[in-house]
Amino acid sequence: MLPSVGTAYRETIPALGGRLEMIVYSDLPQHDSTWGLTTGKDGRIYIAACGESTGGLSVFLLRYHPETNELEYLIECGPKLGEPPNNGHATQSKIHYCLLPGTDGKLYCATHASGPPWGDPFWSPWNCWDETTKVFPGSHIFIYDPETNSITDLGVGPKKEGSRALAFDEARQRLYGITWPRNHFYIYDLDTREYQDVGRFGDINPQAVWLDRNGNAYTTDDYGFILRCEAGSDDLVRLNTQVPHMPHRRGFHNVPYDVVPSLDWSCFYGTDYGYESFLWRFDPYDGPAGSVESYGRAWGPPDFPTEHALEATQVRGLVFGADEKLYFTMSASWETPRVKYLLRFDPKTQAREVVCPMRFGNHQPGAVASATPDYYGNLYFAGAGDVPTRMYVYRPDGVTTQKTLFSWKDIKQWG
Repeated sequence: MLPSVGTAYRETIPALGGRLEMIVYSDLPQHDSTWGLTTGKDGRIYIAACGESTGGLSVFLLRYHPETNELEYLIECGPKLGEPPNNGHATQSKIHYCLLPGTDGKLYCATHASGPPWGDPFWSPWNCWDETTKVFPGSHIFIYDPETNSITDLGVGPKKEGSRALAFDEARQRLYGITWPRNHFYIYDLDTREYQDVGRFGDINPQAVWLDRNGNAYTTDDYGFILRCEAGSDDLVRLNTQVPHMPHRRGFHNVPYDVVPSLDWSCFYGTDYGYESFLWRFDPYDGPAGSVESYGRAWGPPDFPTEHALEATQVRGLVFGADEKLYFTMSASWETPRVKYLLRFDPKTQAREVVCPMRFGNHQPGAVASATPDYYGNLYFAGAGDVPTRMYVYRPDGVTTQKTLFSWKDIKQWG
């Protein structure tokens, strides 16, 4: 099967220090979310276009070429995994934060659940857990080879569950994952093809598992305490280090939403999938348990209230630019109507700047999921909750395809 160069609707708006472009995947008119987004070893941008609101959709892989602006529609994953989207099961509708690049140029992936079966308007994992037809068979772990545009299916890892987040320890050929909805931590050994369920570690599903330069894997428990799986081990250990929360709260639901390495990989910057909307820095090398520094609310007036709605502010899409600033998106829940902004944070001064409102006429993103840079310094943000699904590209002034500002060493191997 050969990739096909497809159509894409594009629109551009001005932004601080550059411009913001919206690229709509027009050839997938029913797919509604992009969760997995990464930069391959070849410098191309790889995209997982997901379909979770319409029954009978399978995740598609796409590839964007920064040099030519071409968008390729590569492969529909479900049929290649033996799971055609019309087979009656809940579909292989998504690759969530489980689209990971390897040094060999391949992508290491796991599918996720939430898309209804063919003809159904919605789906619940619990209601269908023991239902023989509409049950989700489980998350397929697979390898995608861009050179041959082919998939090697390694089989189902977590049965009846999807994979919410994934990290790739390439030195040890290990994948570390988090399942949904039961919230188990797992390890998949690529050399032996063995799946190991480490066990349930909480009620609240983290959106991130990340790796330090030594191969140690991290996530958090329900209250934001850091959990570490040491490189090569099978144990998940709770550290006496907690990500920040408001003084009147204990940190419940402060699991990570997004975590990125600093440009020198000496520490990590993250935000919570909770009610706090904080930015924080985690240094895993500062003592036995590491340390966390809080930068407070990501942005906004200091007195804006803690939201009762979990998705109110949506601090997401963390990515470092070549200017050494941390870019992210956030909804201004204190504004009427609410507007989603692209912002940047300077770790040296802790100053925040608005890059631009993400408004294209009457459209703004329903959500932004993940982000990645290309080698030239453009920043890509995955859009979710809009039909057709799309991405947004921040193009700083002066960026060309003649000079690279990033390289493979700057690309994280987690979702």
